[in-house]
Amino acid sequence: MESRSGAAKKRKGATTSRTVPIQFDQDKFVGPKQAARYISLEKRKILPEKLREFYANALPDDDEPFTWVSKVVGRPIAFDRDAINRILGEPLQLGADEKDAYHTDLRLHRDVPAITAALLLPGKSVELNPSGVPMRYHREDMTPMAQLILLLVLTNIQPKSHTSTVPIPVAHLVHSILTNVEIDVARIIANELKSVIESGLKSGARVNCPLAFPCLIMSLCIQARVRLPSRGQVRIPSPINDRYVSKYCRPKTTRGSAATGSTRASDGPSTSTPRLDPYIQAVCNYSLEWMAASQRAMLEMHDSMQRLQLQGSGAHALMTREQFLLNANWPVDTPVYSEGVGADADDDDDDDDVDDEATGSDAGSEEES
Repeated sequence: MESRSGAAKKRKGATTSRTVPIQFDQDKFVGPKQAARYISLEKRKILPEKLREFYANALPDDDEPFTWVSKVVGRPIAFDRDAINRILGEPLQLGADEKDAYHTDLRLHRDVPAITAALLLPGKSVELNPSGVPMRYHREDMTPMAQLILLLVLTNIQPKSHTSTVPIPVAHLVHSILTNVEIDVARIIANELKSVIESGLKSGARVNCPLAFPCLIMSLCIQARVRLPSRGQVRIPSPINDRYVSKYCRPKTTRGSAATGSTRASDGPSTSTPRLDPYIQAVCNYSLEWMAASQRAMLEMHDSMQRLQLQGSGAHALMTREQFLLNANWPVDTPVYSEGVGADADDDDDDDDVDDEATGSDAGSEEES
């Protein structure tokens, strides 16, 4: 017969071997794996003050050359082409004076027709300036694959906050990636870092460009053995996955576009004046009436004060409040915005910056890093 102590030991052993469920916020996470992943992501370091320190110390004095070296917490941080290439895993090995195919052909004429045919949807074209020179593309006119490569370029290679339009130099880089041209990405990133460092200080440099490449700079700091806090202060953006691509990299379908296109094709160019939005027209009329009433009121006040000054007596009496309002006749009913007006307007959420690259002006302007 088994003793009580032996049975108790068995029960105790069975209890201790049982898996204890991980406690997590069920309203915040879908499961324990995701909660553990969140904890591990907290350790990733993006520190704004170190980022600003890097960009500030990378700026040389007026009489000194650009050294491609900064300082963070007193430690030198190299950010030339070779240093960045090591961070990227050395994807491209080049000699001392050797250039990749992209930078070798950078000064040559860009084949705009080939870029247009490869990047744009059927029926779309490049936007021209008043002189007829190709100037920019529109992201919504690009194929899904071209939009995805553009997203890679504007996020990790040549960061820009303005993403709805694509200047010719950026489109040239997207086309080079799409056609498998050999590209020294580290050289491009190094020169982008230099442009951010000199932003607002040199003629032609961008004024308020964002402090780009935070993760890359943190990696350079870690490689230089800079002591950083264990937790960062900036939220890591969500990944670019299939869900993101299906939502943001698909061609836009505008309401009634097919009917409008067929009408334009059959009727030819229209010579009639475009119809003004009723709400905009009401606002304009209201503003004009208000300004006219204000002018009448100011003229009446001026005339009254002038008469009082010339007469020098109380013979002239000012109008009462009711008479003054009746004479000015300000409009009373303000225009009411109705739901759905202007719904066909494009809602570009990224048109906050002006294109900072002129057509062809920066071709081959990248300096040796």
